[in-house]
Amino acid sequence: AVGVRLLDGTLIHAGCVVLSAGTYGSPSILMRSGIGPEEHLRSVGIPVRIALMGVGENLGSDTGVDVDCGYQGTARTAPHFRYVATFRSRDTSSNAAPDLMLWPADPYGDPTIFTIDALLLKPRSRGRLQLRSSDPSVSPRIDLQSLTDLSDLALLAEGYRRAYEVASRPEIRALCPNPLPPEIRDTRELMNSVRQNAYSLPHVFGTCAMGPSPDDGAVVDASGRVYGTERLFVVDASIMPTVPSAFTHVPTIAIAERLSEQIATLL
Repeated sequence: AVGVRLLDGTLIHAGCVVLSAGTYGSPSILMRSGIGPEEHLRSVGIPVRIALMGVGENLGSDTGVDVDCGYQGTARTAPHFRYVATFRSRDTSSNAAPDLMLWPADPYGDPTIFTIDALLLKPRSRGRLQLRSSDPSVSPRIDLQSLTDLSDLALLAEGYRRAYEVASRPEIRALCPNPLPPEIRDTRELMNSVRQNAYSLPHVFGTCAMGPSPDDGAVVDASGRVYGTERLFVVDASIMPTVPSAFTHVPTIAIAERLSEQIATLL
């Protein structure tokens, strides 16, 4: 990599390029530069410089579903979120990382709402990002494919049950005069309801995944260097092949701190 070409054609020369455009931006820029899946690049008229089948693939996102607790009373104008508990699902080993979380927000909005959200922290479902055009002003096509893995759907349904149990506690009911939605006991019915009401958080990752081999879909090596290139690195949440049991903000900072040190020693 010898620099960056801006939208107006200006060239900025550099001895090294570190791409930090995020889970959606970094793969888009790589593909517009001719680095990505061969068939897809040709389909949008981009000459293939380096064939990397993993660019834009492996797109993951945290997913949640909420229980409306039926609150009435004073409220904030905007939500103020709080972590309450991360925990392991029923069939997860005690040695494994937590895969579910309860995430309430202080009462907010008009009309006022107070929810307890169940979040899936270790999703297996994966989507993809592809270009619609070689034109940088055209947004990419994003397909999250949330909850397409049935194990994700089952876990989030389990998380919903746990959130419903908490919302049913007398301490919560004393603050929330409106009744809870009816409890869904049938597992299949509950999973259908969760699928219909789930939402994706903007905690996306994976589209330039780190790994030992590009033949297995990896885009960057352990230093963040793009396979098949010299002096081109990606440093952002897109390089996480899987996500930690946490939101992506702090892990992304940790990646930046660590890889900036490694890249400096390589130059």
